[in-house]
Amino acid sequence: MLAGLALLFGTGLSCAETVHVLADYKAYPKNWRGLDGKPHGIMIDILSEVTKRTGISFNYTMVPWKTAFEKSKNGEGAIIGLSKTTEREKIWAYSSAMYEDPLVLVAWKNRPLTYSGLISLRGTTIGIKLGASYGDDFDNAVKTGLFDVVQTHDRVGQLKMLARGRLDGVLVSPGSFALEPLFREDKELEKDRDSFLVVEPPVKLDPNYLGIPKIMKKSHLLEQINAVLKEIREDGTYVSIVEVNTDKATRELWFGN
Repeated sequence: MLAGLALLFGTGLSCAETVHVLADYKAYPKNWRGLDGKPHGIMIDILSEVTKRTGISFNYTMVPWKTAFEKSKNGEGAIIGLSKTTEREKIWAYSSAMYEDPLVLVAWKNRPLTYSGLISLRGTTIGIKLGASYGDDFDNAVKTGLFDVVQTHDRVGQLKMLARGRLDGVLVSPGSFALEPLFREDKELEKDRDSFLVVEPPVKLDPNYLGIPKIMKKSHLLEQINAVLKEIREDGTYVSIVEVNTDKATRELWFGN
């Protein structure tokens, strides 16, 4: 009780502060634009909890990831779902981890792909989301030519390239959730859904963060935000948020409600 009062007292100056947040519009169950046109997801609800406990408010623009990334890079807003790299830390001030994103490879059933570390991808060509980064180790593997990547915004197109043998795998997140909206989007993929295999184990559990561009001069808010992120892990709120949004995303993707 006293700790909660102390936190509220300590945030008095920030109660009127609003942070504009850019987010991927279909990153189920992390964040997505729902059928009602509003933002939903694990990270959205986490930041709602931050608002309840600190008074810091957030508003959202839900757009394709590459657009969100570039706008945030230009200082037009904070961003959620951001992975951490050395280069990015020059631009963004990072929160504590908000969510651990399971990155998985998708392979074609008749051309199985095994994964036992990045070295096992030597000589392959992997499809990744345009503008995405999966940590310094992954970026360095690409730079040194260990394997090639094809970056596009068209994830449906990447799965079709995989089916036709033009890619060896497609890296998606979070887990198998990433596939369902793609199957719903394209009847050809839906017909072949049983031919796509999610490779085990995951490539990594990639910590996702709130990134605030340093140019926005709002990095001071991270102390209070991080305090809430710690609190919700300890008091069980985080687990509840993940469960509720996983269920919500499942119902919307599979049943349309």
